[in-house]
Amino acid sequence: MRFHTACSRKLRDGAGAVSDMIDEFRPRRGAALTLAFMLLLAGGSFWLLKQAQQPEQGATRSAAQGLPDYTMHQFRYMSAGKSDTSNYLVEGDVLSHYPDSNETVVQAFRMTRYAPNRPTMTLSSDSAKSNADRSEFRLYDNVVLRRPASGNVDTLVVTADYMLVLTRQDLVKSDRPVQAQQGSTTLKGTGMVADSKQQTLALHSAVSATYLPPEQVRR
Repeated sequence: MRFHTACSRKLRDGAGAVSDMIDEFRPRRGAALTLAFMLLLAGGSFWLLKQAQQPEQGATRSAAQGLPDYTMHQFRYMSAGKSDTSNYLVEGDVLSHYPDSNETVVQAFRMTRYAPNRPTMTLSSDSAKSNADRSEFRLYDNVVLRRPASGNVDTLVVTADYMLVLTRQDLVKSDRPVQAQQGSTTLKGTGMVADSKQQTLALHSAVSATYLPPEQVRR
């Protein structure tokens, strides 16, 4: 096999051209690598910034999201007041304490209030919130206040979707529609104050009353 001299010359010229192309490509490749590194560095800086902006894990993250720091199931506790003041027993299915607001939330809330020379009063609701010193309890949904019969006074049952219990003042308030039933009398109105010390119930506005004679009640 023979190689033609012209072909050999073309091959040599081609090799020179390839060498020139490689020399020209080298600086372009260096610039491309530099640009790629800068893009990678910028991307890494953006990722670090996003990570720094995210909330921390653990206690700080729990507080920011409003998660409870402790929970109790099927609990009960009794207040320890003076002998001449009302004491109360609080029970519920689940108690959760939230450190960000220092509030306690209770599911299936039940409260029993005891006071000297007064009928025992009970309150219940689907849920409730209390402040840090338990001087206020906010009851939500299917709220029922019940005071048992005493002497010639019939049982009192008051229902609403919200009530505020002020334990230090022995008051129960509401600014929502309420219904109170005692014996054959039913009262409806908006807003109320129940005073445990004075044994009184006052409705604020839009009050209506229904009275059934005792013989109809017995039916």
